[in-house]
Amino acid sequence: MRCANCNRELSLGFFKAFKLLKRKLSLRDEIYNLTIGQMEILHLIREKKQVPMKDIADFLEITPPSATSLISNLVVNDILERHFDKVDRRVILLSITERGRRIFEKAKKDRAAAFEKVVSNLTQEEKDVLLKLLKKIQEQY
Repeated sequence: MRCANCNRELSLGFFKAFKLLKRKLSLRDEIYNLTIGQMEILHLIREKKQVPMKDIADFLEITPPSATSLISNLVVNDILERHFDKVDRRVILLSITERGRRIFEKAKKDRAAAFEKVVSNLTQEEKDVLLKLLKKIQEQY
């Protein structure tokens, strides 16, 4: 039996679940104030040591001015540092500070615990089905 409103219900369910996950996995308290996008930036920079600003925008699929806005808060709070490229001073490189590393590691642990809490009510079979569906959606795009 096909549901006449299944696509609409799927769409609403997806966006409600995404909104819940975004709210639960964004880490906001007095120690740090990191959005999911900022966590992704820190993860990328931590892996590569120094990253050009343009690569951040490309990675997040946002405009360079939007990336600058995300980065500015991290620089002001001594989580990231800006450097000029030695070859081309027009290129701005970003690196993570020692304080930023500590905050990132703590935030990563807290985010993992929050995610575990979100999925804790799912059975292993439900988790397997969800993972299979998410992989299928990713493969299509």
